[in-house]
This record gives sequence, structure tokens and C-alpha cells, in this order.
Amino acid sequence: MKNFKYSMEKSFENMVKEIDEVLNLSNYSDEERSRLFYSCGSCLHCIMDVAERINFLNEDRGYISAFRFANNMLKHDKELFEITISTGGMTFPMVFPLTIEKREIRWKKLIDNGKYPNQYLNYEKYLKGNPVKDTCRKAIDIMNKYLE
Repeated sequence: MKNFKYSMEKSFENMVKEIDEVLNLSNYSDEERSRLFYSCGSCLHCIMDVAERINFLNEDRGYISAFRFANNMLKHDKELFEITISTGGMTFPMVFPLTIEKREIRWKKLIDNGKYPNQYLNYEKYLKGNPVKDTCRKAIDIMNKYLE
């Protein structure tokens, strides 16, 4: 289990680094989008590698279930090209008073394919529209409670 935990933490660190680097660019190319997809997807897979080995209780079970839905969609939905969206930054036309939302990579709205209804509801509740870095960190923190 120690190696799985290490992989999960390391993939999270790499994902955060990639997200921060890409979001510092004013615009990003298909290459940068691919880097984001790779790093977010790798982190998601590593989180699930650890999660499959833990018997979660109560609310923790629902939170991790949301990640199961994202992972299942990533693995099995041939129409799924991205699991994240970029938000924030400057947009036009500008409206005053000017507020510039922080640029973030967030979980995007996914379509309920009917195969995992509870997972989909948990995805909607816990992940959709929320920052990927924050939600992944929380999932890792939850799992670390069970691994101590």
C-alpha cells in the first residue's frame, strides 16, 4: 500500500505543478491541454488505485464515489475528451466594476450515462464545477485518515 500512496501523492504534486504552469500562460495550445488531461487523469487513476483498497465510511464513501464516476467516464466513455474546464481570468466584453475571477481547472459537467446513478449524483454534488486541485487534495486527505 505504501507504493500506491506514494504514487497518489506524487501524481497529485505533478498535477498541481502542471496546472499552475499552464494557467500562468495567457493562452494555451492543444499541447498544454493534453498536459492537463494527462496530469489530471493520472492523478485521478492513482487516487482510485488507493481508493479501491479502502473500505470507506459514511460521507467519505459518497465523496470517493464521485471520483469513481469521473474515472469510469474517463475509461469507458468514448465521447469523453476532457474531464476538466478552465475558468477565470480576463474575458471580453468587460463589465464594471471589474472583477477578475481566479483562473482554475475545474471538473466539468458530465452527462449521466445511466450506468452509475449514485456515482453520478455524487459527482454532481462534490465535483462538478469545483477546482480539481482542491477536490483531489480533499480525496487524498480522506484516504490518508484510513491509511494511518
